Amino acid sequence: MADKIDLRKIHIGDSSELRKRGLMEGTLKFIEDDIRSFGTGSQGEALLASKEGVIYALIKLFRPDRKNCRAHIEFVFTNDANADTQSGVVDEVLRYCFLSEYYHKVTVICDHGNEGLERILMGAGFTQEAVLKDEVRLKNGFEDAGLFAILSYEYKAYNICFVPFARGVAIVSGGRDYIDSVRLFHYGQAVEDPFVRNVAAGLGLLDDNGGLVRNDNGDYTLEKEQLKYLPDELAKAYVELSEYFRSNRAGFDLNVRFNTGTAFQKKVWGALVTIPFGGTASYEDIALKLTDGNLSEARKITRAVGAACSDNPVAVIVPCHRVIGKDGSIVGYSAGIDIKDYLLLHESFTAVTPLVSKEG
Repeated sequence: MADKIDLRKIHIGDSSELRKRGLMEGTLKFIEDDIRSFGTGSQGEALLASKEGVIYALIKLFRPDRKNCRAHIEFVFTNDANADTQSGVVDEVLRYCFLSEYYHKVTVICDHGNEGLERILMGAGFTQEAVLKDEVRLKNGFEDAGLFAILSYEYKAYNICFVPFARGVAIVSGGRDYIDSVRLFHYGQAVEDPFVRNVAAGLGLLDDNGGLVRNDNGDYTLEKEQLKYLPDELAKAYVELSEYFRSNRAGFDLNVRFNTGTAFQKKVWGALVTIPFGGTASYEDIALKLTDGNLSEARKITRAVGAACSDNPVAVIVPCHRVIGKDGSIVGYSAGIDIKDYLLLHESFTAVTPLVSKEG
């Protein structure tokens, strides 16, 4: 496993180390003034990337067009930053830009002599957008350079996919080897998460009011060739959820990662996946499972079980929709009772109908 890249904003106190590492040149006063200009400027910021406490890169992030969610990046690496380290830095910077600052487009200029960085950019999902004439100054003249760009929905380390169903859209988040979120939305419902909104808007999935468009024209459909642009586990989730909603799948074979949740909540979510396809359980049933059948103790935590179900971040795959009231009533679902009712009817019908492929 690659060492973790740490990203932080630059400080005045970094000036001596930056000069020592060859990332900035000049007197300490000159470097300190340069750092201050980034700290006070509204058009950009400077970041440092380190690994195990050693600084390997200076990243200058410029915001030429904040209104349109665009950022331009300049990478300066130390001489001992190998290809793996540089790749890790690029990935961490993209994560920062897309998931923390919510830019939709990131650009980088790469001179033609820097083939190593060009390969890293292409591997991260960048494409060359243009050739810039006489962009890089040399001792004896100028050199052309390539302008490379990546959009939010092209980010290969972590992204979003949209899976349509009869009542709306399942919005799935995940990376190369895990899924960490499945949220169910009605058609027309506004998307509040800035990253998800950027991806949806870039793919043309939002209407004039910012709501999710209906799937009347197959706007959400991804062909096999398109799936390769998604992180691996996310592409797998798109396929499996699509099969589920088409009644061709009853179980899932996906790696789920819970990035949030207490130890108790995770126990509840773990118990939910034991409820069989087409079946249901009450909140008290789940509480009894967690207390080894102790009814008195189970009743004490039944309400907490309900709250944990409501906070489940991975809908459908972790089937909190299969938990109903003790009297059989359909209650408590964050996506809406109508969607919970739809899922239960979908599964009860599918469970007694022969399928092409029913097992995950």
